[in-house]
Amino acid sequence: MHKMPLSWSRDAGGRQSLKVSDRLLFQDIELGAPNTIDMMMGDDTITLAGSLPSEGKGPGARVYLRHTLNPTWHIWIPHLAPDVGYVIGDHAFRSPAVLLVDDTHAIAVIPDLDDVRDGYHAGWQTWMDYDHPNHRVTFGAGAYETAAEHVLYRASTLEYTGQPVLLRMHVVVSDDPQDLWNPFGMLSRWLWERWGHEPYENGQTQKAPFATYRDHVLRWAFSKKGWGDTVWQEFEINDEPVGGPAFIVDVAQHPSIPSGLRKWREPRSVWNQAWFSTQRCANGMLRASRQVGSDGLADRARLCTRLALLAPQTDGLFPSVYTTAGQGERKSYIPYANTPDWGLGRWSNSDRRPPFVSEQAFHLVDSAFTARLLLEWSDLNTGDEEALAYVSRFADKLCKIQLDSGAFPGWIEADGLMADELREGPETAMGVTLLLNLLRRYPDQTSYKDVAELALQYLITGPVEARRWEDFETYYSCSSWGRDRYMGKVIPRNGIYKQNTFSLFWCAEAFLAAWMVLEDRRYLNYGRRCLDELSLHQQIWDPPFIPAPCHGGFGVMNCDGEWNDARQSLFAPLYLAYYQETGNAEYFERGVSALRSSFYMLYCPENAEVKEQYERAHPAFGPESYGFMMENIAHTGPAASDGSAIGSFTIFTWGNGAAVEAACKIHDLFGQVYVDTERSQAFAIDGCSVLVAGENVEITDHFGRENLLVRFATGRSRIVDIDGGKAVIQLSGADA
Repeated sequence: MHKMPLSWSRDAGGRQSLKVSDRLLFQDIELGAPNTIDMMMGDDTITLAGSLPSEGKGPGARVYLRHTLNPTWHIWIPHLAPDVGYVIGDHAFRSPAVLLVDDTHAIAVIPDLDDVRDGYHAGWQTWMDYDHPNHRVTFGAGAYETAAEHVLYRASTLEYTGQPVLLRMHVVVSDDPQDLWNPFGMLSRWLWERWGHEPYENGQTQKAPFATYRDHVLRWAFSKKGWGDTVWQEFEINDEPVGGPAFIVDVAQHPSIPSGLRKWREPRSVWNQAWFSTQRCANGMLRASRQVGSDGLADRARLCTRLALLAPQTDGLFPSVYTTAGQGERKSYIPYANTPDWGLGRWSNSDRRPPFVSEQAFHLVDSAFTARLLLEWSDLNTGDEEALAYVSRFADKLCKIQLDSGAFPGWIEADGLMADELREGPETAMGVTLLLNLLRRYPDQTSYKDVAELALQYLITGPVEARRWEDFETYYSCSSWGRDRYMGKVIPRNGIYKQNTFSLFWCAEAFLAAWMVLEDRRYLNYGRRCLDELSLHQQIWDPPFIPAPCHGGFGVMNCDGEWNDARQSLFAPLYLAYYQETGNAEYFERGVSALRSSFYMLYCPENAEVKEQYERAHPAFGPESYGFMMENIAHTGPAASDGSAIGSFTIFTWGNGAAVEAACKIHDLFGQVYVDTERSQAFAIDGCSVLVAGENVEITDHFGRENLLVRFATGRSRIVDIDGGKAVIQLSGADA
């Protein structure tokens, strides 16, 4: 991207316009505000400044811009505002901007996050809006409220008390062909450089070493001094011992409650699904067992894997849930005394599905994810042949049911009937990555290559070009808004689909695997475009209206409210892998920031701010609960710092256990400090800072440790002794 000089002008009616060279970009730029607020244009910034009236009420200050881009090939906004009156509240400002692209220009208008923070403290809220049919962009300094839908926002009236107003909107414009093809990279780079890099660099959001967090979680989950008698479940299937973490654990099961009075929030079950993956945690537990030297933890990992391998295959397909619930049962808060024994358990599937799909229907994205994790288990467990055979049977079936378009279907019944809803979509990417991982292992399996290439072409010409990031979570989770009205359709007022971050992540994974296996750079370019768009859902700051650290975490979709969602631990390793292939330092920094954020919501003494919130919500919490963790915060919209942002449950496979898996994996692959000699770069990962100074790497530890693990891009590693919080090693690794 090269900086383009912007030219502002005003007509006789006082309306402003913006040009670059001879191209008119915005016209009819108008201020709607009390006469105590002024609008100024300068360089690449629109500024609202002044004070609101000292009394009365009203809408606050607004600036309206009408763009001239047509047709608009790419649009990005952080949240939906699907009807007149709806807005994008600053509660959705994770990486906020309005991004518009046509054949010749990419334009981003970005609210200044420092001003958004100051405005909150001054007593007003920032919001934005995009009306696609009328080409109108609006920014407001006023107020909004949570709408009836989960989660949308509406503009509201503000009580005036003379609040000072300063709100800058930065305008970024490029005509670089690369930015027109991938405008998300242009925007994500600008945002990260402005607000995201410094918090990564100073590392202040990490309050303890990852090992401390890990130990809290493992003690909470598996020790009698924690919640181990509820979290960890051991039983038998077909006379074989198996085990796994219970699906959901709730405050109704706190150790202070006598067991006879405890209740299950949902029927007792163990899951292997795209969110709640016991096998993912099993792989993490095996890594952790080697890091801490625990045979017991390794045994638990093997029991989890036995459960996965006992899921009965039907022509390669297999179910994802083992449950004690009866057929179609959806009971809640079941007393322990009324809980069916595991001996009455049965195989089922995730209930996050279309209403007309039966629980016997196989959800292929769940199965493909579990198969990938079993493949990883085989690598970790020195070639588990049973796991390899299990995965191969599923992969062979996947190839047989590929659709003519190249997509893999979403849900398939035991009789072969395929659901119409989300029959084709970005969930296909999960199967692509599995097939490519198998192809790397078995290069002679040309059928895997042919099927993967056809599926990749579908992804490119389908979801990627349309930016249709719709998957099961988009419509069959807590934010089901738009399912009947907009599934498979662009939302007219905003010009985009309802979109979910999982889809972007899966496609970025698939294209990276395609680049590494098929060695076609086109796939790497598409992968970067997906990853850069995913980056626009990453939190680049710590807003004052979220009572927890936030930098580096992720939201879920453009129609939900979560901050610090548990998916960030899943995303973290992918960013580091993209750094390895591209040398883009921003990717590494984003990955580390995502890993750090994976532990923000952990209840423990090191996370003092969050610990206080937990104890306001759950006064019984104490040391026995260190390691408990909600999957996110502020799920339903803005929340006060009174404990109301804290929920009542935790999911080991989608929260604390998943965070441990990511931390252990990154420790194994990248260490606590990562040094890339060839690129003359080094990165702090775990509670430290690094500086490349000539031929040396200067390391500063923040937690008084005796040593740190340094891994080099060459594959070598070493333990570096820390003296007085400092260490120096050679960039070349010659002293390794």
